[in-house]
Amino acid sequence: MYTTKTPGARVEKLMSFTRTEFEHGLERMLGAKPVLGEKGYDLSAAAFDIPVTCSFDPQPDAVLGGRVRLPRVKVVLDFSRLNTEERLVVLDRFEKVFQRGGG
Repeated sequence: MYTTKTPGARVEKLMSFTRTEFEHGLERMLGAKPVLGEKGYDLSAAAFDIPVTCSFDPQPDAVLGGRVRLPRVKVVLDFSRLNTEERLVVLDRFEKVFQRGGG
């Protein structure tokens, strides 16, 4: 789901990915293996070399019909050092990398 409003300094998303899937997506976005630091993954390579971090906080699985389990994770992007235009560009890159089909 794409964000339809101007992103603030902090963007939270509830997503359905395993850590491995998430790190593969970050690798596509960054063009290199993601680096996990104290505050989260470093996304500065995809953010004009301005410090941007992204946390990965596992949540309880979503259970559908008692049989299907989907992993859930809260992802928080820290855009506090980016201006509005930069936030829009980086968030668009992030959302395109993690876009999934739907109907």
